[in-house]
Amino acid sequence: MTDVHSGSRTADSGPRSYPEAVGLDDPGLVRVWTQGATAALRRERGAIDRVNVFPVADADTGTNLYLTLREGDRAVAAAPADATGPQLLATLARAALLGARGNSGVILSEWLRGLAVGARRGGTTADLLTRAAASARSAVAMPAEGTILTAADAAGAAARAAESGAAAGALPVVTAAAGAARTSARASREELDVLRTAGVLDAGALGLVLVLDALVVAAGQAADPGSETGSAPASVTGTGAAPGAAPGTAPGGVSVVRGSMEAVNLDQLLDAGALPSAPDAADPAHPATSASPAPGPASGTAEPARIASHGAGSGGLELMFVLTGPAGEASETVAAGLRASLAEVGDSVVVVGGDAGTGAAVWQAHVHTDHLDQALAIAAEASRAGTLAQVHVRHLAAAGQDEWGVVAVTSAPGLAAELAHTGAVVLLSGGLGSTVEPLTPDDVGRAAASTGARRVLLLGAPDVTAGIEQPLDVDELITVPAATDVHAVVALAALGTLLPLGLPDDVGAPDPVDARALVGEALAGLTVRAVPGVDAVEALRQSAGPGTTVVTALLDADVPADLADRLAAVLTELAPDAELVVLATGRPGGGVHLGTETTDPETTDPEVDA
Repeated sequence: MTDVHSGSRTADSGPRSYPEAVGLDDPGLVRVWTQGATAALRRERGAIDRVNVFPVADADTGTNLYLTLREGDRAVAAAPADATGPQLLATLARAALLGARGNSGVILSEWLRGLAVGARRGGTTADLLTRAAASARSAVAMPAEGTILTAADAAGAAARAAESGAAAGALPVVTAAAGAARTSARASREELDVLRTAGVLDAGALGLVLVLDALVVAAGQAADPGSETGSAPASVTGTGAAPGAAPGTAPGGVSVVRGSMEAVNLDQLLDAGALPSAPDAADPAHPATSASPAPGPASGTAEPARIASHGAGSGGLELMFVLTGPAGEASETVAAGLRASLAEVGDSVVVVGGDAGTGAAVWQAHVHTDHLDQALAIAAEASRAGTLAQVHVRHLAAAGQDEWGVVAVTSAPGLAAELAHTGAVVLLSGGLGSTVEPLTPDDVGRAAASTGARRVLLLGAPDVTAGIEQPLDVDELITVPAATDVHAVVALAALGTLLPLGLPDDVGAPDPVDARALVGEALAGLTVRAVPGVDAVEALRQSAGPGTTVVTALLDADVPADLADRLAAVLTELAPDAELVVLATGRPGGGVHLGTETTDPETTDPEVDA
C-alpha cells in the first residue's frame, strides 16, 4: 500500500500536554522543520506523483514540491549559526521561490513567503499560518477548491481557533493546523470533479499535509527536546534524520518523538480501493515510497487519468521564469499585472514573490499555455525595468521520462516550443528583447531534475557538471557538443521518435537505448554555416549536393519573406530527394543558420562554419 504518514494522533490516543511555549519563529524549530519536511517529500514524492491529475496529469507534483523545498532547506542549512527564526524563514522562502518547480512548487514557495512576512511583522503562529494561506491563494489567478489552497486555508483557520483557546506556543496550533489540512485533503476528491473522476486525492494537498506534519514534529521537539514519550505527535518516519544518525534522531541530536500515529493511506481512502494510476504496490519493482519519480502518464495505467484531467483550454506547454526588478511601491502591482496578462494566454497561472526588503523585488511566474510566443512577450515586457532568469519551457505531455531526458539551451525563443514538443526541457538564454541573466550550473541541474529522467543529455551549453555545488538528482548529466541551435534541432530530431526514452511498456522493459550514441551519429554528418540572409541561397548551393539528405534552415526574424521558398527551390535542384526543415528562431536580425546532413560525411566530428 502507498502510505503518506500523518502527524496526528488517533482519536483514542488520550489527552495531550504541551510542555513549553515555543514560537514558530524559533530558529531551532525552523532548521529541524525544513530538513524534516524535505526528507518527507523526498521519500514520498513517488507516491504523490502517482496521484497527480490536477491541473495536469503530469505525474510530478511530489517531485516538484520536493525540489522546491529542497532549495530552501539547503539555504537554511548554509545560513549563519546565529541567524534568527525570522531570518531563517526569509532565507527559506527566497530560496524556495528561486528554485520553485511546477505549479505546486510555486504555490508552496508563496506559502512559505507568507510565513516569512508574518514572522518579520512579529505575528503569532496562527498569524503566520493564516497569512501563508492568504498569500498562496492570492498568487493564483483562478484558485480551485479541493487543492493545496483549500488545505492551507483549513490549516490557517484551525490554527486561529486553536490559538484563541489553548496554551501559548506553536505545538497545539500547528497540531490543529496539520489535522485540518489532513481532513481537507481527504475531502478534496469530493470538491474537484477531476479528482472524483480519477478517484484520487489532490496531490498538492497531500504534500502540504507532509510539510505540516513535519512542522508538528519540529514544534514538539523544540518544546520538549528530551522527550521520548508521546507528548508530541510524530510525523513521517525518520523525518530529518541525518545520514549516519542514530534511529529516532533529528538534526542536532534532537530525539524524534514516537507517538501514536494515524496513517493516511491513499489506497484505503479511495472508494475503489486501488489507485488508477499507481502500479501494483506489492510489486518490488515499484516500491510505494520510491525516491524516484513514478512512471508517468506514458504508461498504460496512467492514461485514463490524463484524459480525465485535460479540460478545454488547457495549455500544452509550461513556462516558468524568474523576474527581478526594483523594489518600491510600484512592485506591488507587478504580480497582479503579470497574473492578469498571463491568464489571457493560458491557465494554471501562478505569480509569487515581491519586495524582499533587500532593495530588489523578485517574482516567480508559472503558466500553462498553447501560446508560448505571447507568454514570452509578456515576460519580456514585464522585465523592461529588470531582468529575467531561469526561463524554463516544458511540454506537459512529455512528463514521466524514465531512463533518458534532454535539456536544451537556446537563445531562439521561436524554437522553444519546437524543442519542448520533442520532449526536451528548454532553457532560454536570450533572444527576448530584454536582459536574461546567464545560466548557472544550478539552473541546469534543476532543469535536468525536471526531465524526470535518470540520465540527461545537455545540448547547447558548456559542461557545467563541475560547477554544480549540490548533488544532482539524476544519475548522469552528459554534455553533448552543440555549438548552434541547428545541432540541438538535429539531435532532438534523432531522438524525437524515441522520447521519452527507456520507459517500460505493457509487454516489458524495452531494449536499452544509448541516447548519446544516437545523437553522436546524427551530428557526425552535420555541417553548419552561419550567414546573412542575403547570402543564404548561395551558401546552400555551396553546401548541398547529391549526398545531402536533410537541410535545416533556422531563420531570424528579419530575413526576406521569400527566403524559405528560394531555399526550397535550390535544394530541389541540387538534391531532389532531400528534406528541407525551416524554422523561425524568433530572434531579431537577418541571420540564417544552415545545417546540411549528408550520408557521406567527410569527418566524424560535427562542423561549424561561422
